[in-house]
Amino acid sequence: MLGQFRIRQFIGLIAVLIVPLGLVSLAAPVPTPHLSRSLDLQRQYQNSLQAEQVLELTTDQERFIALQLEQETASPEGGVLILHDAGQTPDWPYLLRQVREYLPAVGWTTLSIDLPTPLRDAIGVLPLNENASDPGPVSDEDQQNRVLARVASGIKQLNGDGIFNIAVIGYGDGAYWASRYLSERISEDEVEGYALILIDASLNYPELPDYLGQLTVPVLDLYMNDSDYSHQQARKRKATAVRAEHPDYLQIHDALRQGFYGSTAIDRTTRRVWGWLRNHAAGYEANLTNKPTF
Repeated sequence: MLGQFRIRQFIGLIAVLIVPLGLVSLAAPVPTPHLSRSLDLQRQYQNSLQAEQVLELTTDQERFIALQLEQETASPEGGVLILHDAGQTPDWPYLLRQVREYLPAVGWTTLSIDLPTPLRDAIGVLPLNENASDPGPVSDEDQQNRVLARVASGIKQLNGDGIFNIAVIGYGDGAYWASRYLSERISEDEVEGYALILIDASLNYPELPDYLGQLTVPVLDLYMNDSDYSHQQARKRKATAVRAEHPDYLQIHDALRQGFYGSTAIDRTTRRVWGWLRNHAAGYEANLTNKPTF
């Protein structure tokens, strides 16, 4: 009897384990997180006090969102295109948000665009056609082209607003993409009117100094990371600029910041960005070979 009882216990345990597995196999497939981030972010901004700032931009392949604030002065200085770090958003972290919201008060229109989530997070595209199916995973090369295409779309948006004096601010990974875009996609005849600001440039791209060495636009290289490796990479960036006899490159090791949402004071780093823009980038206009008309 005891043996039969144990056999029944064993059979019952097997049933408990098998039934849920069967139910799972019959259920609908678990959805992949392909579009959830892009859609959730768009809804969040549109349902918040920032709704009037939300734009939807496009590339040849996809749609994406951006946050734009128009300059608020009688003497406009130009436009600022903001590229966020990997895993962050067009309105985060605090320093990005403060720069984005403060610069319009001193004459700069700001446009902060949403960059594709890193490939490791398996986020797909937001197709141009709302009824189109997700194209699935993309290659690393496709991912790079997506980022550069979004930067181009952001610049086109500013040009369409009549802004041809553009400073690109890149945070973390955004610093790499900003440097690469200006190096690869802007011709020597078009560099006038562009400027570049790096804020805590990512240490994951050893080719970043080479891109900086190819640039002649004014560059501000701000970094706060205090690790030995960060200092080493900063020296490499500066040395490359010096060897290339860069006409206007400034590197500053800024102190680590303690800012947070809700802070009323304008951060020192934000003021440095404004001051540098005023002295190195304000009021110039790109001399485009084929200035687009919209």
